[in-house]
Amino acid sequence: MVANVLLLIAGIWFLGGLVPVTHYFSPRIGFAPLLMLLGMCVTFTQAQLGLYIDLSPDITIFYSSNVLVPVILFSVLVVYVANGAVAARAIIFGILGVSLLVLVMIIVYRWHLSLPGGGSTTGLSSFLQISTLNLRVTAASLIAFFADMFVIAIFYQGTRNLYPHIPEAVVVGLALLASLWTDAVLFGLLSDLGTANFARYLPGDLMGKTFSALVLWPFAALYIVRIAPRMPHYVGGQHRRTFDILLGSIESIRLALSRAEAALENSETARRNQAEYLSQIMENTSEGLWLCAPDQTQAFFVNPAYERIWGRSAAEFYADENAFIHSLHPEDRDRVQAVLPLKTSHEYDIEYRILRPDGSIRWVRDRSFPIYNEQGGVYRIAGICEDVTERKEIEQHQIDLELERRKFNLLRDFISEASHDLKSPLTAINLKIYQLNRLDDPVRRKSQLDELQQLSNRMNDMIDDLFMLSRLENLDFTERSALNVDDLIEDIFKALKPLVDDKHLNVEMDFNGKEAMIEANRDDMRRALINLIQNAILYTPDGGNVSIQTRLNDDDVVIKIMDTGIGIAQENLSQVFNRFFRASNARSTRPNGSGLGLAIVKKIIESHAGHIEVQSVLGQGTTFTVRLPSAD
Repeated sequence: MVANVLLLIAGIWFLGGLVPVTHYFSPRIGFAPLLMLLGMCVTFTQAQLGLYIDLSPDITIFYSSNVLVPVILFSVLVVYVANGAVAARAIIFGILGVSLLVLVMIIVYRWHLSLPGGGSTTGLSSFLQISTLNLRVTAASLIAFFADMFVIAIFYQGTRNLYPHIPEAVVVGLALLASLWTDAVLFGLLSDLGTANFARYLPGDLMGKTFSALVLWPFAALYIVRIAPRMPHYVGGQHRRTFDILLGSIESIRLALSRAEAALENSETARRNQAEYLSQIMENTSEGLWLCAPDQTQAFFVNPAYERIWGRSAAEFYADENAFIHSLHPEDRDRVQAVLPLKTSHEYDIEYRILRPDGSIRWVRDRSFPIYNEQGGVYRIAGICEDVTERKEIEQHQIDLELERRKFNLLRDFISEASHDLKSPLTAINLKIYQLNRLDDPVRRKSQLDELQQLSNRMNDMIDDLFMLSRLENLDFTERSALNVDDLIEDIFKALKPLVDDKHLNVEMDFNGKEAMIEANRDDMRRALINLIQNAILYTPDGGNVSIQTRLNDDDVVIKIMDTGIGIAQENLSQVFNRFFRASNARSTRPNGSGLGLAIVKKIIESHAGHIEVQSVLGQGTTFTVRLPSAD
């Protein structure tokens, strides 16, 4: 007997523990399926098995009504308190429906087994035919079961309303006792009244129900009072009618339907409004909007502004997966296609040109960004496209204006500097002419004529240099061909050898040993190098040294022209490539120079994507280093 009582307590605790766990984690675990299963067990055990435990000759406890029924009542009370009357009613009627279904199935199985040919390979026939089904007991069980599920909710709410000072944990225990006593008394009246079993079973049933309520009470009180109120949609027992589980059904359903209808209508209205607002935004925005899949360049949505910018209909983009690529300007196509693979992981912002079907070219700014789903994956690419042609034209116009302004300033400075340097020989020429008019001596007249010729030659050289510099500054590209630098330097040296011999200079040429090839205009490059080599010769005193060196590096050809001449002061090094600049020691050494030679040299070198630099020590010599891209 002790073992049976302990097993009874274990059953109550096990099933009683399942109720709060499944309710708290429902629907992930399944609170409702548990209740349906328990309802089936109640019907099957009570109607067919009649399992009981005799505690004494006068006290009998039925397993179904003392284990399964208290747990189900606990479940109903949990739903009523935590989720409200509507949910509790749904649970009650669901349990009743399952119970009736099980009862019907038991009856049908009995009919099958009672007819000729019916049987069971597992002994089910003898199991179902142990005793004849007692319809009075079965009906009493279902009625009492159905009634006490309503009683527990009504008793709980009524006690809370009439005696609010009683702790809720106590009310929970009293509600369990009241509903279980109702079950015992109502079942005894309906099934055993007028028989010897009424007096035999009722005291034991009441005692068993009290025992079950006391065992289950801690579970129920702890969950309903402490845990359930923390749930998001907890209802509670405050400000509710005592009989709302009975009287509030129709009204609650009507109100729920009315609210649902109103909510659906409001939702539909809001949806229509949002759709209308979105349509108006799409129609009136000037920016093109597009959407595409992460692994495609073909858009599955474009707005009207996008169609206007590209001059194509949305149907063309939807039908042709290459419509976007074919619309790109050929010069920008590779650049744009190189960016497209980045759209799934990065935002991009790029400007490019498109060709419209009418042949016009438009500049667009295209920005894209990935759209992520709940799992963090990219499932859409959205983009905003705007026509920036007018802005590009304004920017280009501003650039052109700035270039024109710089050219104007350059021309103004050029004219100012040139006119200043041209006035000196003109003044000297006019003076010589005046003197010629007053001279009768043929020897002196010839001397004056020779000086006039020199001044004329100087002016002619200066004008040639001016035209050369002007041509270089206004010409973007000259015809070029492969040129051997070493051969060009040897050719220049041959032309200048008489000047070298006249000054008794020691000239050393150190070539790389490999062909130093460049892409250049031969005439321009010859002029630049002859200017540098000639300066080295002219500004080096008699008997000095001039060294010309070429080296072929990985990417460029390096030319160095070194002398042991007069040198350049450090404060003048930054100005040597300026137009008309001549250092004071250069003017005394070579008074007839134009001051344009090094400016021309620098312009020629830079027009060939090269670079020139100078190093010098006053009185010791100068080194010019030229770097030009190699043609190899």
